[in-house]
Amino acid sequence: MSRKANLVLLLVILASLLIANVPAPWYPCEGKAVGDPCQYGYGCTAGQQCALAANSLDDPSTPINEQLQCR
Repeated sequence: MSRKANLVLLLVILASLLIANVPAPWYPCEGKAVGDPCQYGYGCTAGQQCALAANSLDDPSTPINEQLQCR
């Protein structure tokens, strides 16, 4: 393989490893209620609160409220 093809392959592999470590949007608010502060360090900054997201739906078959996200 050429040097350029090796670089592209390396970038694709690194990107796939980084994407796999992105937490779910509801994770910082797991076990919390609306208005509670988010768990810091999971894609949220200090001072953000848990709120219901209008663009998502909650799956009633799971104990987690997927609609509760850090805002």
